[in-house]
Amino acid sequence: MKRKSITFEELLRRYAAGERNFANVEIASLGLTEYEKRWERGDRSGAKELSGANLSGVDLSGAKFSCTYLIGTDLSGANLSGARMDEICLSHANLSNANLSGAVLWQSSLDSANLSGANLSGANLAEAGFLRANLSGANLSGAELRDTGFRKADLTGANLSNTILDYTGLVEANLTGANLEGVEFRRVYFQNTVMPDGTIRNEEC
Repeated sequence: MKRKSITFEELLRRYAAGERNFANVEIASLGLTEYEKRWERGDRSGAKELSGANLSGVDLSGAKFSCTYLIGTDLSGANLSGARMDEICLSHANLSNANLSGAVLWQSSLDSANLSGANLSGANLAEAGFLRANLSGANLSGAELRDTGFRKADLTGANLSNTILDYTGLVEANLTGANLEGVEFRRVYFQNTVMPDGTIRNEEC
């Protein structure tokens, strides 16, 4: 499938004009390295437009974009199913009730992001970080959680059924009421972890 390439600036302009369907687009990015170079020389162009933007309810299903800062971006209720988002920085972003089923978020940062009620079923979250993220009521069933970090994450009432936890960090995570049916614990790091029944677990599997 040939994707239509657009820039983030074009996406934001069209979104502001009322357009919401951007399914299967490829969004051009400068890449984190280029942003960092610009930042060092005092050039803030690009990063400001991406971070903190309002894209609530947008349809980016099947879209492809990587190496991008989306810090604090509002993607609540967005459709990101099947999207490929490698090495994205989504720290402090609002992804509540978003559809990320089957999405690829490999090596992405979602620290302090709000993913409450989000659908992450079947998503590839390998090597992603969720430090202090809110995943309460989220559906992570069948997700790829290899080397994924959930330090101090809120996973209350989350569905982690049929996942494989391999080198997964659950240090100080809260799993109260979470569904762990069919979970395969391989190498998991527990430290002051609140388990579904409210007990505290401290060990390394």
